Amino acid sequence: MTRLAAIALVAAAPAFASCAAAGAQALRPLHVTALSMRADRMRIDVGAVFHLAIHAHVREHVAALDELVIPDVGTMQLLGDERSVTHAGGETDVVETLTLEPVKSGAYTFRPAYLDAIDARTGRPSRFSSNAVRVVVVAPVASAAERYGALARLGGEVLLALLACVAVVLAAIGALRLRRARARARADVAPAAPPPAAAAPAPARAPRDEVAEALRAYRLSPAEPALRRLRASLFTAAGTNGGSTLGDALAATTDRELRIALIAAERAAFGPPADRDEASRELAGATEAWLR
Repeated sequence: MTRLAAIALVAAAPAFASCAAAGAQALRPLHVTALSMRADRMRIDVGAVFHLAIHAHVREHVAALDELVIPDVGTMQLLGDERSVTHAGGETDVVETLTLEPVKSGAYTFRPAYLDAIDARTGRPSRFSSNAVRVVVVAPVASAAERYGALARLGGEVLLALLACVAVVLAAIGALRLRRARARARADVAPAAPPPAAAAPAPARAPRDEVAEALRAYRLSPAEPALRRLRASLFTAAGTNGGSTLGDALAATTDRELRIALIAAERAAFGPPADRDEASRELAGATEAWLR
């Protein structure tokens, strides 16, 4: 985190100085020692979710930094805005995390976040700015594994269709032979035993039951496979599948508790590593709340 020099807003012109003095009455004195912004990914597929985090550090103990102004996200969908405040040694760290989903490809530059305050070192009204962040959004391209999987599924469907045709032909031949055999028979022939009744298909498991079982497995071992299973079961409960995006799942359901659990699963899966433990606890709590 780079310590930023204050950008003084007071100029020498008397008229501007008068305006700055009037505005300074609404500002509070702060020692701003850091203000930065970063994205957890620089290259994102259209429809994929990523996070933009703004971090500010002041030497004072404050409950919040309402002066912090986040950048305009443009055409991107804002799926979440979370601000956390921590204190240590009388100083304060504020981290605001935006969860974003790009809807079209192209290069995007987020303008710097900023806050206005009285610079406690100089006593002057100042604007403190972060760095700008540039990301590139690309149209998703199917990987070789996905293409191979699609071909394999197509081949499987063709094979099933051929087997069905063969079964129909064999059934027709068998029926014709049976008809001829009955015509030649002179004596009474015991009727053929009816084919055994097909076993009733197992009842489909309800999405809520699958989520509950995936949550139990995740609590026992909150590792990547269990997280993927829990996230996929929540997507299914929302009416989508594992190949859908978070935006698809949120659009498919109006259940508030389920939408909270979906966003928590996304943070646990793709959020910053330092926040994974907290995101994991939030996911478990949100899922349990939905199940109740």
